Amino acid sequence: MSSESGESGRNVKQADPGTESTEAADQSARITQIRHGRGAVRGCGEQIADLSFGRKKNLNEALSSLTVNVIEEMRKAVQILSSVGDLRADDDSSEYENALERMADLVDNIDIANDFYKIGGFAIFRSCLNSSHGNIRWRIADIIAELAQNNPFCQDKLLEAGVFPVLLSMIDADPSEQARIKALYAVSCIVRGNPASLKYMNANDGYSVLLRAMQSPVEKLQVKSAFLLSSLCSKDDSSDIKCTLVKMGFIEQAAGLLGRMNLQPTVREQLLRVLNGMVNDNFLPALKECRRPQLCLKITLEQLLTELKPVENQDEIDMCSELLDKVFFEPDTNQER
Repeated sequence: MSSESGESGRNVKQADPGTESTEAADQSARITQIRHGRGAVRGCGEQIADLSFGRKKNLNEALSSLTVNVIEEMRKAVQILSSVGDLRADDDSSEYENALERMADLVDNIDIANDFYKIGGFAIFRSCLNSSHGNIRWRIADIIAELAQNNPFCQDKLLEAGVFPVLLSMIDADPSEQARIKALYAVSCIVRGNPASLKYMNANDGYSVLLRAMQSPVEKLQVKSAFLLSSLCSKDDSSDIKCTLVKMGFIEQAAGLLGRMNLQPTVREQLLRVLNGMVNDNFLPALKECRRPQLCLKITLEQLLTELKPVENQDEIDMCSELLDKVFFEPDTNQER
């Protein structure tokens, strides 16, 4: 791990590199054992049901030991990270990064994620997110994403912990590209499937952040922001979100991006998905905006149909055709719907 210089201001004993390397390897091996043990048990449900009382008791004791080991490993990592606020920009951050890596190996299980909250693990988030070290910021954002994914309990607790506006700020302005990408991943995991999070999106101007991410030169930010918007617009009760996006100029921005010659295919596909979601159920504000002559959206879609190859881009071809039918279809009276 790191040895501390006199300039660091932290009173930490210098450790032997060989010893620390061995300790890290031992910790990694323990975590691997824990994960494999729990995974093996999850995969043997029927066999466990057939065990005798004595063997079940032994198995339960073993499982209890695994759980204790997991919690102990998390406590150790949290203890290390509790002093991350003392870390200066020129300090060695490897000890903290290793702790975050060990933590990331554990919290992808919902039960363990909930245990992580219960042992006070969420207290480290703000100081890690505000660290001067990009490697710490992106790693903690990645852990937040893992905790939140498909986990309503952790989603709510993360919102209560106040990390949401910090993550949005990182998407906008973090100097580390990886930290921006992971922060967007975390926001996406907190928001998806969590209606309560939408008020936090509104209160913190989250939709503007997503629109700016779509204009970023970083392709992953473009794709992930468009994917999240597509997911939000495809919900049954998404009228308020659609209205917000129309007022903020999303359709104009999407139309402009689709007209770019150098647009990445993955970005183009997600933009088409969002537009399709916006005009679903004949949502009038979106239809009117799409039809504005200044956007040239009809021309852009027709041009895409001539350029896209059926085998490689069939989904996009279908979405372009659907948009043309939904938005620009003219009945026999030559009147727009």
